[in-house]
Amino acid sequence: MSIIIFGGTGYLGIPLIKSLKKQKEIKIMTHKTHVENLSVKKFSGNLLKKKSFENKLNENDIVINLVGQATVNYSELVTTNIDGGLNLLNACIKKKVKRIILISSINVYGENLKKASVENDFLKPETNYGRVKMLTEMMYKYFSEYYNIDITVLRLSNLYGENKKDGFLSKLLNSPKEKLKPHNFGNQQLDVLYIKDAIEGIIQTLNTDLKGFNIINISSGKRYSIKEMIGMIEKISNKKILVEYVEQKDSETCIWANNLKAKKILNFEPKYSIKEGFELAIQSNMKN
Repeated sequence: MSIIIFGGTGYLGIPLIKSLKKQKEIKIMTHKTHVENLSVKKFSGNLLKKKSFENKLNENDIVINLVGQATVNYSELVTTNIDGGLNLLNACIKKKVKRIILISSINVYGENLKKASVENDFLKPETNYGRVKMLTEMMYKYFSEYYNIDITVLRLSNLYGENKKDGFLSKLLNSPKEKLKPHNFGNQQLDVLYIKDAIEGIIQTLNTDLKGFNIINISSGKRYSIKEMIGMIEKISNKKILVEYVEQKDSETCIWANNLKAKKILNFEPKYSIKEGFELAIQSNMKN
């Protein structure tokens, strides 16, 4: 048995592989990215071309799909998640793969001001990214139930940590020189998760025998406003961040997710507080 990782060259994939390679056989599909310093089996492929990866799958393999995370290109987002996901699912059926782990996002929940979202909540995403991830999950659910494949969907919080380059929070942690303009006067609230906690959540999922179709939040279970996080980062770094708060609202005011199911089923609980995670990320970014 081996673990085949699709999207293993991205921000989440590389540290996940480094954490897994000592204990498990791993193969990763590479597409456009050249991977350095990863002593694992690699093969070139493209999720949009099923024949490019289909023969790399075997009956006892576990597939982890990290492909299809946030992008500003809506067409690419749809194609990668829906078309690529369909190709992967059909290939897994043909090769009799028994288990798939899909990385999704708590953005599928949409606006939630009153309580942290739980896995069986009605989904009402307000962004294209959230809507596409919701549709992707629905497709995986159908295949799991119709073809009897064990599929676990992990809904991750907004990730941050060392070496992350995209996203507003990453700009904050990298001591921006230019003035930043947080929307909604900096009052948008987010559930954020340190990268090492996200990896631990995936590893705990791999080590747990889950049957059928499952959805589990891998989240902090807490929410912080952009304004609060800016204050924390300024205090830790001892640097003033240039900001101009603007009224514009372009996404949900508050997205956060309950992690009690992950605690119960996976024995998962974040090890790093937001302060500890910010400190580690800032220290690392200062060295680079």
